[in-house]
Parts: sequence; structure tokens; C-alpha cells
Amino acid sequence: MSEIPLQYHTAYQWTGESAAGDIRIEGRSLLPVGTPHDAERYSPEHLLVVAAETCLANYVLLIAEMSKLVVKDYRSSSEGELIKEGKVGYRFKRILIRPELTIEAGNESQAQRILKKAHDLCLIARSLNCPVDMEPVVKVG
Repeated sequence: MSEIPLQYHTAYQWTGESAAGDIRIEGRSLLPVGTPHDAERYSPEHLLVVAAETCLANYVLLIAEMSKLVVKDYRSSSEGELIKEGKVGYRFKRILIRPELTIEAGNESQAQRILKKAHDLCLIARSLNCPVDMEPVVKVG
């Protein structure tokens, strides 16, 4: 595995309408962004939660591959909870990720160890100022 980039470059352009904008990342599709109330655009809040969720998935799948654990299916859901702090405004109180990993029988304890290790290593979760909790489910199939 090659080293990950140490810098990430993005560009935001306001569309001129409400709070709608577009995120441009060289070589990637345009990402329409807006507020949590804009159903046709991604909000920063959604992107933060999905960043933590995707980061966990990436680590689980990478560690599983390195550990020779056959993953038959991986899926997850997540939620971010906000709290209001007086006059300062809202902040994330917690992010909860519910990964569901399907593996072959007899590998359940290995899968649990991989999930915990991935959770501990996740770059995004370690970088946030709120807890990122996990409620994993390991299925045999």
C-alpha cells in the first residue's frame, strides 16, 4: 500500500443562489453542497458524518484484507447528534457508526478485533472534537 497524500486540496464556488455551492476536487466529480435544509445538496454536517463512516469502512476492509479475513459483505449506517451550546451555537455531540460485517463461520472473534482496531486507527475519528462511537454487528453468512 502506498502512503496516503499528506495534503488535500479542495475549492468551493458559491452558485449565487441561497447557500448553494459546488466543491471541486481535481480529477473528481463536482460535489453540490448547501445547508442541511437543501434536499438536493450535501450539507457539511452530512459530509462530516459520512467522512467518519467511510473512514471506518476503509480501515475495516484494509485490515481485514491484510489479516486474510474474507469479508462477504460490509455495510453501515451512521448518525451525528448536535447539541446547542448557549450563544456559541451548535456542535457535534457524538457520531455513532453501526457497521455490519458478514464473514465466514469461525472468524467472529477475528472480525471483532479488526473492527476495534479499525475504530481505534480511523484518522477522521481521531481528528474530531467529539466522540465517534461504534455499535458493530458481525454476521455469519
